[in-house]
Amino acid sequence: MGHMKIFSKTEKWEKPFSEKVYKRVKKIPTADLSLWAEQAISELGRTLSTFEKSRSEDMLKEALLGAEAVHAVIDELFNRTTRL
Repeated sequence: MGHMKIFSKTEKWEKPFSEKVYKRVKKIPTADLSLWAEQAISELGRTLSTFEKSRSEDMLKEALLGAEAVHAVIDELFNRTTRL
């Protein structure tokens, strides 16, 4: 049996975050992006911890939105950094 690849560099990547999130992230100054990402990751951890205790669907939705935002911020930071 062959090795199954999860990620393929040849596949076209579609951004997994909304245009609304993308537009909001574009407005964050570059100097603030890392700090914003760290704070969002911390909040995401708290949300997941609350979900584990409560099994609340709302907490899981919040975690999903938080993950979307974290991804958008890190994507933007990467794009700005690699364009230099």
